[in-house]
Amino acid sequence: MKSNGTTSENSGSNGISILSFSNKTRVDKKNLKQFVNFHWDHYQGETCYVPLLDYEYLGFKLIGMKGIFEPDNIFFKHADMRFFLATKNGNIVGRCNAFVNHNHNKHWSDRVGFFGHFESIDDAGVAHALLSNAEAWLKSKGMDTIRGPQNLPVNEATPGFLIEGYDSRPVIYYHFNKPFYANLVQQAGYRPVRDLKSWEVSPSNPWEEKLVRVAQMVVARYNVKVESWDQRPLAIRKKEMFEIYNSAWNDNYGFVPFTEEEFSHIIDNMRLIMDKGLFIFLYIKNEPAAFFGGVPNVIENLAPIGNFRHLELLRALKLIMFKRRPKGFRLGYLGVKSKFRRLGLDGVMLWKQKIYARKRGYEYCDIGWVLDDNAMTIRLVEMMGAKPSKTYRIFEKPIG
Repeated sequence: MKSNGTTSENSGSNGISILSFSNKTRVDKKNLKQFVNFHWDHYQGETCYVPLLDYEYLGFKLIGMKGIFEPDNIFFKHADMRFFLATKNGNIVGRCNAFVNHNHNKHWSDRVGFFGHFESIDDAGVAHALLSNAEAWLKSKGMDTIRGPQNLPVNEATPGFLIEGYDSRPVIYYHFNKPFYANLVQQAGYRPVRDLKSWEVSPSNPWEEKLVRVAQMVVARYNVKVESWDQRPLAIRKKEMFEIYNSAWNDNYGFVPFTEEEFSHIIDNMRLIMDKGLFIFLYIKNEPAAFFGGVPNVIENLAPIGNFRHLELLRALKLIMFKRRPKGFRLGYLGVKSKFRRLGLDGVMLWKQKIYARKRGYEYCDIGWVLDDNAMTIRLVEMMGAKPSKTYRIFEKPIG
């Protein structure tokens, strides 16, 4: 069946059907609501699952929130996407999307497509039907590999399936998923390719004497100038962070350089929940060299309100109005220009941020995500006495 670019396909005698659609028509919008709604029932009773606001997916003009699935989202200026809903005996039992990020393939000179926002009941047939449809669509777009899960926004949402840390606290930018997902995709022919890790540490932990001593030496040796967020205009902050971030992350696995428009949009959104004191900027000979930033863990204020499904506006108000009340923060924005690496600037920023976090009274800091082969950062967080909290695993499969 085909209508307005929407297709429905029966995937076999097991009663599973796949609805395939885009995000451009009224029919698509209706299907996208079902796509988003699925997780509410799927995770009912899971205390560690805190869903994003529906508005973050679908948008809400009244409060000026742009949804990540809306067709005029700036991501779609350089990406194509298709959505898939699985039904069985008339009930929705799974979902995922597939997308081609042309900026990714341009940066890495490859033909990798992605799947994301994957959810499924514990049924290998459902997972296989969803993923095979995603693979076929990506192959029709000229891709030779599928990788994921990669949710939106790219570079912000943690890639991979959660495989360790199911009882760890919910933290902003991390998603929660069912423990059987990794097994489902491996049954569908996917293999693990990378792990990403995170840690939790208390700012009240005793000072690491070696860290403080080295940080003070670095500041003196390189005449490092330290600034806070408000010491320069917003436009300059955005420009400096954009240049540093793309330079610092350029060679990291899976990184896609931001466009200036994308990065500006991210900073604008982040300012709604930010604690300016958690941002540190370093300069060497008046040149922007590095920045370090954390955001309050506002997920603490996003828990669903009782059993009421349709109180998203109240959840949104809680997110904005109580932004300074979270007990912890996530270290989620950082970068050191390549020319200033290995000078010890990361230690300086940790030192300065910890001074503020202790003064502010934060009880915990989440550090992540970190690629499993980043030995230098792993040594640093271990030296701080941080404890492992979450591990995510990325999978891929050849489709050429």
